[in-house]
Amino acid sequence: MDENPDTFSLSGRLWLAAGVLAALGAIAMPVLNPDLFWHLSAGKYMKEFLRLPSADFLSWTERGAPWADFEWLAQVLYYAVYSLAGKAGFFALKMVVLAATFPVFYAILSLNGLKRAAFFALPVWALALMANSDLRPENFSVLFFSLLLWRLEAARLSGKIWPASPGAFLRLAAFFALWANLHAGFAYGLLLLAFYAAGGRADRKLWPSVGREPGWGPALAVPAAVAGSLLNPWGFKLYSILLQHAVQSGAMTRYLAEWAPPSFANPWHWPFMAFLLVSFSLLLKRFLKERSLPLAQLFTLGWLAFEASRHTRHIVFFSLAAAVYSFDSASRLWSPAALRRGGRFIFGLALVYLSLLVWPRYLALKMNLGEEAAGAAAYLKASSRELGGRKLYNPWTWGGYLGWALNPEYLVFTDGRYIFHKYLEPVSAAMADQDTWEKFAVERGFELALFRRDYQLLPFQRTGRKGGGATVLRPSYLLFMPEEKWALVYWDAFSVLFARRGRPVPAEFKIVRPDDFENVKLELCSGALARKAAEAELELYRGAAAGAPSRKEADRFRTWLEGFPAACPR
Repeated sequence: MDENPDTFSLSGRLWLAAGVLAALGAIAMPVLNPDLFWHLSAGKYMKEFLRLPSADFLSWTERGAPWADFEWLAQVLYYAVYSLAGKAGFFALKMVVLAATFPVFYAILSLNGLKRAAFFALPVWALALMANSDLRPENFSVLFFSLLLWRLEAARLSGKIWPASPGAFLRLAAFFALWANLHAGFAYGLLLLAFYAAGGRADRKLWPSVGREPGWGPALAVPAAVAGSLLNPWGFKLYSILLQHAVQSGAMTRYLAEWAPPSFANPWHWPFMAFLLVSFSLLLKRFLKERSLPLAQLFTLGWLAFEASRHTRHIVFFSLAAAVYSFDSASRLWSPAALRRGGRFIFGLALVYLSLLVWPRYLALKMNLGEEAAGAAAYLKASSRELGGRKLYNPWTWGGYLGWALNPEYLVFTDGRYIFHKYLEPVSAAMADQDTWEKFAVERGFELALFRRDYQLLPFQRTGRKGGGATVLRPSYLLFMPEEKWALVYWDAFSVLFARRGRPVPAEFKIVRPDDFENVKLELCSGALARKAAEAELELYRGAAAGAPSRKEADRFRTWLEGFPAACPR
């Protein structure tokens, strides 16, 4: 046990303050989640109609289709916070929910007599949280998972049976009822209860001198929690949605980054890999020393490691459990003083990692991923009399923002909700080549198409007036969206927007187009293009994209045009 665990010297308090600040810094990720906007749309719907959405109202592809909005309570909170404090409120909410796990972990440390190790343990805990440091309903699952883990570890270490009274079962059911209405991560809580119940019984069988007779309380905790989780608007259907996610996980793994496996090439996954190595190593070392170990911890770590190795979005739950179990094992392997001495090295290592790989990235990320479509949304809003109601194709991650910004004038193709998972594979296949895309676009009836500016530049061969020629790189959308079928009506730093011909289209861009200015310069210099036509489109661009993010390419072209024809190569 830690000597005088509740007493901190001045230096101890300073170290603890430094640890808390480092931990807060590790979770201070900007709010980037593009799904926030369809959550806001749902929150707004509930405020306006005083009922939960039960069918899709944001897309034209699934409009009216059943949608079990299982995160409804989080969305009510999101909309209220956004209405009161805007984006700053989002950041504050995320920090409050995640930071609320700090005292929970501190309480777990105190169970092991390690309060004075908190100066380096809290930054380690925050590194575990970092995988969930954006604002998402899953933040609530992280908090509830931490609270449940604390309660289970407290019962295990104290030797008391939990739950052991009708009141405890009712409180557990209420806990899961609240959790299930905030986020579907309550399933991890059910597994945690099951592993602790099974682990307690296995401990008794394998090493009777260490284990205790758990009674029926832990075993009955799972049905009590399941009963609580059913107190949601969708009842048993919530479990069918979990099953649907499991069935569709293959496609999600291929096409969604948060469902892909962790990668060593991604430095943000390094803490998870460190937890993976350290946690199992400490459990092994503990077993070799004591010839026993809590099988609940082994069962939990084994399952969570399996899930986390398959899907990045699950690594936070493994990392949280690994942090708790690692400090539990460490408290039995080394003295508190030895842990604190080693902790200074761990604290320094965490600071180096945060300083080199985390905080610089924070400074570079300034915009929610969905808000990249803000310029195109503003254009579509202003052009709703001409373009409103047309079938819009949009990238997956922009659907939430576009639904929030444009509904009801426009309906989106897809957004981040589970009802659109079935579109992931066909959309990816459609991007294989221009013919496949055109067939897909015709089948779906796209009349507007909004793309990210992440397309390739392809070599195009130009033939000069006097023979010969030159190769110039031009954007691949010229092949995918040929001028005879599609008109480029808007573009900015992040997006390009096309309208299908056959219906009236607004003024279009045939000259001043993104990533095609080198070709325009050659056209001007060869005499194939008139300067006045280029200048007219520059003015059109300035009006259409006024206030939108820009890469300054049109400004650079204007500067070049001012020096025309002297700027032409001789």
